[in-house]
Amino acid sequence: MKNKNTKLKIFNLTKTKIMKDKNTKSIMMNLKSFFLPILFFFTSFSFATNHTVNTQGMSFVPSSLSINVGDSVTFINTGGVHNVNGTLNTYPNNPEGFGNSLAGGWTFTHVFNFPGLYNYQCDPHLPGMVGTITVSSSANSVYDIVSNSTDHTTLKAAIDACSLDATLSGSGPFTLFAPTDVAFNALPAGTVPALLNDIPQLTTILLHHVVGDSVMSTMLSNNQIVTTLNGTDVVVTINSNGVFIDNAKVIVNDLIADNGVVHVIDVVLLPPPTDCNGVVNGPALVDTCGTCHQAYIYDVVNHSVTFINDTNNITLGATEMLVLPNNPANPYWNDCGGNSVYDIVSNSTDHTTLKAAIDACSLDATLSGSGPFTLFAPTDVAFNALPAGTVPALLNDIPQLTTILLHHVVGDSVMSTMLSNNQIVTTLNGTDVVVTINSNGVFIDNAKVIVNDLIADNGVVHVIDVVLLPSTTGISDFKNEIKSQYLYSVNMLGKKVSRNTINQIIFDVYNNGDVAKRFVR
Repeated sequence: MKNKNTKLKIFNLTKTKIMKDKNTKSIMMNLKSFFLPILFFFTSFSFATNHTVNTQGMSFVPSSLSINVGDSVTFINTGGVHNVNGTLNTYPNNPEGFGNSLAGGWTFTHVFNFPGLYNYQCDPHLPGMVGTITVSSSANSVYDIVSNSTDHTTLKAAIDACSLDATLSGSGPFTLFAPTDVAFNALPAGTVPALLNDIPQLTTILLHHVVGDSVMSTMLSNNQIVTTLNGTDVVVTINSNGVFIDNAKVIVNDLIADNGVVHVIDVVLLPPPTDCNGVVNGPALVDTCGTCHQAYIYDVVNHSVTFINDTNNITLGATEMLVLPNNPANPYWNDCGGNSVYDIVSNSTDHTTLKAAIDACSLDATLSGSGPFTLFAPTDVAFNALPAGTVPALLNDIPQLTTILLHHVVGDSVMSTMLSNNQIVTTLNGTDVVVTINSNGVFIDNAKVIVNDLIADNGVVHVIDVVLLPSTTGISDFKNEIKSQYLYSVNMLGKKVSRNTINQIIFDVYNNGDVAKRFVR
């Protein structure tokens, strides 16, 4: 049976533990001189309660008491010759015997370690001078130790507010590094009320004080790293000044509970800060739109973006650059518009023609819908590479333009990591595009992906450098008749090629501005 009246022990490293230090003798001497001045204070620090019963005339006052296991009762003879007789010979049903000898002017104290009803009497003054003491069984969980401490009222209020009382009363085992009220009061003004109004943050801080094991003082070692229930770490430091958990000094150790142990500390432990992405000391930041942004590595040649959680010790390639969230060159930072596939196109200065085409075909609502969609988005440069007059002609033929646009959209969110060489992807137009992956990059048909994985709420956008044309579409469809003289042929990039070129799309240009598209295998 545990005795709750046991005086609290000053943190004392065992000789076995200290022998591991090269300066053992010096450390032992320093610890002894350090703790002696505060020995009186802490040896009087107890979680048990002492009660008083006086003899007044021919009565015990009070004649009945209700106390807890581990509490003590001091009987004081204020006058006359009396005794306290609660022995098992007199009261065999008492859980344990107690008593003193008949005399005058005495003080007698007994610690009640067992629950139950105790009877006692003064032998020469029966039947009137009798008394009873009811001792209740008291739990001794980690939470009970805190709850019964007059120096941990703030910690108890915080535990209760976060509904962690049941947890710390559970089976455990737990080790609690328990900051005192003085420690909480040392925080900046307003901190405690603010935390009590921010339960998630307060819970994080409290769990940073709890270890999911029963770690006695003799199990601690210098530079030991201990992981808390918050998933964060604290570091144990042992030196001539004492024992520290991070920057908090252990001032009382080894308060043993039924489900673990409590060590009292003099500073509130604050977990390391996490960024808005939940990463400890991470680089992610929140912009003015309330959006959390990660840092990323940008490849200026492949136009690839790789998001990262840690900017320390990064080695960049010759074509790579590190872009921090709040870098003005970061296109995502402070972009408070929507984030649908259509929004990405609409907010891009490189996709004005694509936006105009989407708007003309009334596909803006579709690409702003629930999706998911994957859009292969040709740039303005890609549209400008088409033969002269093609874009105006397409804008005057909405059915044909809609067919072309839907040939750029897939009814799924297909990230770059989901693409594979020779993969066939079916578009919303019902037509197929072929993925090619080689040393030169990633291609959708003959269009190179120059920026990948622009993530939207309803899908993803991959930027391409060529307008994709379904095999059923010919630029001659936009002209009534071609009756003029042939001049030359160009490929999709606008480069002149032989009219007999095979296995690619060819545009034949005529002297009146007409253009005919051909594909010869």
